[in-house]
Amino acid sequence: MEDLDEAALGPISSVNAENDLTDETQDFRFLTNLSLTTEHPTLPRRGEKDFEYHGTASQRDTLSASRTAMHDALSYPRVHPPKTRISGTFDPRQGQTFVDNPKGQHFRTMGAADKQGRLSLLPEEALYLVERGNLDLRFADNVCELPYRNHAGMPMSLQAAYTHLMIRGLTLERYSVYAGLKRSGYIVRRGPAWLPEDWDKDVVEPKTPEDSTAPSFFEWLRKVVFDGRTTPPSLGPLVGPGLYRSYPDIYRKLSIIPFHDPTQPTSREIQTEPPPPVTDSSPFPPGPPPLRPSFYVWKPSPAFKKSAPGTPDFRIAVVNAREDGFPVLRELDGLLQSVPYDPPPPSMENQVYQKLRHGWRNVILAIVDQGVVSYMRIADAGFGKEKICERAARGRGQAKRGGGRGRGRGRGRGR
Repeated sequence: MEDLDEAALGPISSVNAENDLTDETQDFRFLTNLSLTTEHPTLPRRGEKDFEYHGTASQRDTLSASRTAMHDALSYPRVHPPKTRISGTFDPRQGQTFVDNPKGQHFRTMGAADKQGRLSLLPEEALYLVERGNLDLRFADNVCELPYRNHAGMPMSLQAAYTHLMIRGLTLERYSVYAGLKRSGYIVRRGPAWLPEDWDKDVVEPKTPEDSTAPSFFEWLRKVVFDGRTTPPSLGPLVGPGLYRSYPDIYRKLSIIPFHDPTQPTSREIQTEPPPPVTDSSPFPPGPPPLRPSFYVWKPSPAFKKSAPGTPDFRIAVVNAREDGFPVLRELDGLLQSVPYDPPPPSMENQVYQKLRHGWRNVILAIVDQGVVSYMRIADAGFGKEKICERAARGRGQAKRGGGRGRGRGRGRGR
């Protein structure tokens, strides 16, 4: 159900895009050929889909048989082998799941240990393991509050897990993004501004303006003499009479419109006072809750540590396309100000388009439209800082090696 943007996140495995039919309703009758009695059942090849509805009885029977096969496969009971069985207890009072015997590769990047030595899982982590069949989740025994009193100690089905774990900021859209990234192999953790009232808890290091060396006397003199002026005139032509050594000198005179400089600190970075405290009367600024990254994502790495995860590779903000719509400019500006300064690396100095695409701040929008996830990269690019005319002038001044006439290797036709 996830339509990953390979340019934003990078592919984990090569999948033929022409055979990707996950966004369409499939023919699930192939599940009837699944032998569940064997020790290692395998899934057969899935069926083909009729793209056009022609209203015949044969097509209705095929659709009914496909739905029946799908429901029969989903209703098959899940079995946890004793050797690999991992049990967890859901405590509704704390909204967390506690695991007493964590084992396996999943817990290397999921969960957090408490003071009692237990591993606590967030709702999305517990729901993901239950959905995969790696966790036997049960209700807590010491819960007396309704409606959990009658379910104390009972196992939790997948439907019950979806019902009871969608709490404390976890929505179906956020879980769709989380589960899709986890299935693709990424390491996913919550961002600090998970709840709407925590919109100001994402820490952004203060940034000072980049140091710019003062021009020398000869550079200033050349600018005054050859450019003719340092500021545009209020009246008259922009390019007046004078001596111009190159076209960039003329283009610099025509550049009078101020542009955005992403290297300068944002208003949030230069503020000297902390934001006002959050109260019930004014939980956030006027308007909808500010858009903030919901997940921090790391590429799979064997050196990853939960205690010191390091700088995330991606920051993802989840957007509900049906209810929220696409963010406006004010929301995108606040979102980019909530991520740290990340200028393009020096290797992109001569790559203009890659440099603009990376930006000086970047974040990924996960737009969820009824279960279909699309990723879009938003970057704070500095178009005005890239002087294309100066780059073209430098490129024309570089001569290529070789030359001369002849057909090469000294082989002439002769006479």
